[in-house]
Amino acid sequence: MRIYSITKTLSFPLIALAIYIFYVNYDNPYEDKGYIFIPVVLLVVLYVFNGPIDHWWLTKYPLKFDTKLDELLSKLFKPYSLFDETTKKKFQDRLTIYIESRLFKAVGSEMKDVPHDIKGIIGAHAVHLTLEQKDYLIGDVDRIYIYKHPFPTPDHPYLHNVEFNHEDGVIILSLDQATKAVLNPNLYYNVTYHAYAEAFLATNKALIAIETNETWSSIEQIAGISKDEILKQIGLKEVSLLPVHITLFFSMPEKYQNVLPKQYEALHRIFIQPKES
Repeated sequence: MRIYSITKTLSFPLIALAIYIFYVNYDNPYEDKGYIFIPVVLLVVLYVFNGPIDHWWLTKYPLKFDTKLDELLSKLFKPYSLFDETTKKKFQDRLTIYIESRLFKAVGSEMKDVPHDIKGIIGAHAVHLTLEQKDYLIGDVDRIYIYKHPFPTPDHPYLHNVEFNHEDGVIILSLDQATKAVLNPNLYYNVTYHAYAEAFLATNKALIAIETNETWSSIEQIAGISKDEILKQIGLKEVSLLPVHITLFFSMPEKYQNVLPKQYEALHRIFIQPKES
């Protein structure tokens, strides 16, 4: 049996024990009822620390990687097919934990669960970006909300395709734009990498120090689309250049290296980027 959450598994017998203690002492309210606090306290501990405990368990006893997700990533997520076997196993273990440790919700007329394959593709961007880091869960950024199309928010009350809220630990994505970037990386800007780049920078401010004083012409040369088109696909009125650099480093590594070799090497010292044979 595969255990996805050790805290949930341990909770059931503790709940049963608490009910049993309460039941057998129901007619004796002053005798032995204090024992009920033992399972109750343990349940509180499991509830409060469920994230770290489940993460420790899945790290120590990783789940078997989903076969269908393996096939999907091999077809659609190019870096995955370029990893050597050791790196691929590390990627698989981390992606499994990432999917189980983060809340994915589809936003529409009501909140719905996100299909496993979509979780896998979105999460693959996060795990790829952080594969060289110990904190591959990216701090407290633990919720990913997915709209089908561009969306407005209180912080940006107009239609856009990506947003990161550091204070709330939330990433918001347009599935339409995210999917287009996976299927046609040469035509569409990858907002999923962009979101995780912003999240990574917010939680690792002292880690990256590269020169990003390049004009947009270099960015346009790498992306193959204009500044206006990139901003249109992001949907925000202003963006920092560093997340754009990181996004293109991951989505178009060969072009990025050719156009900006110095910046490529600086980023390559922080992030893993597999080479094509």
